[in-house]
Order: sequence, then C-alpha cells, then structure tokens
Amino acid sequence: MKKHFNKLALLLAVLLVLGCLTACGASSKSEATASMSYDTAAAGTSMETMEMEMAVEEPAAAPEENGFSTTSQESGDALTVETVEDFTEKIIYTGYVSIETTAFDDSLRDLEQAVAANGGFVQDSSVEGYSRTNADGTTSVVDRWASYTVRIPADRFSAFMALTDGIGNVTSSSRSAENVTSQYTDYEARLDSLYIQEERLLDMLEQSGDLESLITLEERLSEVRYEIESIERNLRNLDQKLAYSTIHLTLQEVEIYTPTVPVTRTFGEKLSDAFSSGWNGFVRGIQNFCLGLARNLFTLVLLAVLIVVLILVLRKVRRHRRKKPEPKQEENEQK
Repeated sequence: MKKHFNKLALLLAVLLVLGCLTACGASSKSEATASMSYDTAAAGTSMETMEMEMAVEEPAAAPEENGFSTTSQESGDALTVETVEDFTEKIIYTGYVSIETTAFDDSLRDLEQAVAANGGFVQDSSVEGYSRTNADGTTSVVDRWASYTVRIPADRFSAFMALTDGIGNVTSSSRSAENVTSQYTDYEARLDSLYIQEERLLDMLEQSGDLESLITLEERLSEVRYEIESIERNLRNLDQKLAYSTIHLTLQEVEIYTPTVPVTRTFGEKLSDAFSSGWNGFVRGIQNFCLGLARNLFTLVLLAVLIVVLILVLRKVRRHRRKKPEPKQEENEQK
C-alpha cells in the first residue's frame, strides 16, 4: 500500500513540473509575439494609418421622437430637456391657393401689388387663354387663367395667405410646413468635420516628402473640398427656403363665382336650382353650338358647294352615257 502511495505522489510531482514548464513556454511565446507585433507596427506609417489620423469622430445623431430630435444633459440628479422652440426654429413653409375672379386684369394687378407690399417677389408666372375673333375683325383672349409662384418672407407667410381672400373668390387653400432643423444641424456638423480634415491634410502635405503620399493626399484633399462645396451649396438653398416661403397660386377667369359657403336649402329650392341649372346648361349648349357653327361657317359653305358641284357633274356624265347609242345596235339596224 505504501509503495503504491509513493508511486502516485511521484507521478503527481512529475505532472506538476511539466505543467509549470508548459506555462512558462507559453508566456515566453506570447511575449515574443507581442514584441514582434509592436516592432512591425512601429517600423513605418502607412497611408491607412494616416487616414485614420485624419478621420474625426462625428457627433452621433440624437434620437428622434414624434418628428423632433430630443437631447438631454444629465448633471447629478437634474435632467435638462430642450424646449419645443429649439426643435422648430428652422421650418420651410409652402402654400397653395386657387382663386376665381370676374375681373382678371384687376386681380393680377392686386396680386402683384400684394407681393411687392409684403417684401416678396414673383419667381414664375404664366398667363394663358383662348383666342376669339370679334365682329370687327380684331382678336381677343377670353377664359384666361394664370399660374404664379411667389416668394414671401417667412414672417409674412400667414399674413399673405390671409390677403388672398381680397384678390378674388378663393376656392381652395392649403399650406404645409417642413421641419429641417435636424437636416440643417447635420450639415453643419459634417461641415465642421470636413474643415478639420482639410486642415490636417494641408499640414500632412507640408510634412510629407514621398511622391506617392503627396499624390494620395492631394486626391483626398480634392474629395474633401468637393464635399465642403456641396454641403455649403445645400445650406445656402436651405437658407433661401427658410428666409422666403413659397406660395403657388392659380387665378381663373369666370363669369359667375362658385359658391364656397354651404347653405341649408329646402326641397323646393333644390328643385328650382336643378331646373335653373338644366336650363342654363341647355342655353350654354345652344350658344356653344351656334358659336362653333359661326366659326366653321365658311368651311361648311365651301364644302356644300363642292358637294353640289360634284353631284351635278355626276348627273351630267350619267345623262351623257344614256343618250349615246351603242355601236352594235347601229350596225344591226344598217344590215
């Protein structure tokens, strides 16, 4: 029993020594590997490392909630949250208005005067209509309509939309608001990052003497400057839209205004309006038919004359054929 015990103790001691030797060898190997990696990394600086030095960590976008980004700062137990005004400071307003008028020229003049009085300007405009030949031979344009795109200072947007009621009969009006605060701040943050990259690239160009590195740095500098110009252009466009709201207006020339205020009518009134509408439609149809007939009268008369002449010619040819004797019948009669 004692011999077996001594053998077991000796075996355990050998295993313990072997384990210690293996651990020491692994530790030496890992230290040698780490030393080799460190020496290799310190041997030279690659372009990849240079780009990593140029890169600037951009600020992370704040989470959005219900269309507005929310940011908070925690100081001890106090939590500070920005107000709603901070999230709605950059809004682009757009309006759409349709107007009827019985005095087209006056309404156009009033519209342009209202735009100028509110410090705005006309961006696009067009006026169209149908040509009509008068009895004296002159030509006039009737049933005209106009399309306007005007730019109004943002602080006068609501006031100008209210002024459109005085230009004519407003049949439809709508407005929209686009919040670009988050987009604007993202552009600004990206622009700051690109400015820092541009400065670092310029410093590296002064310090670098390798031709290949110079070419690579100049290409990267061109890309950064192109991105800077693109973002600056986008910011200018946003500033213009923020400063001047856009309103699209259509102006239609009519004879009678379309009712825009709902009223309560009895059955007799509805029946009377139905008869009146039907009769007016019938009269307008007759008038349009007569006008179309008058416009095409010369063409219709010329066409009728041509048809009559063609019929007379055909009758004359047919009569001539009937009177002319056949050759065979004349020879038989002579025999």
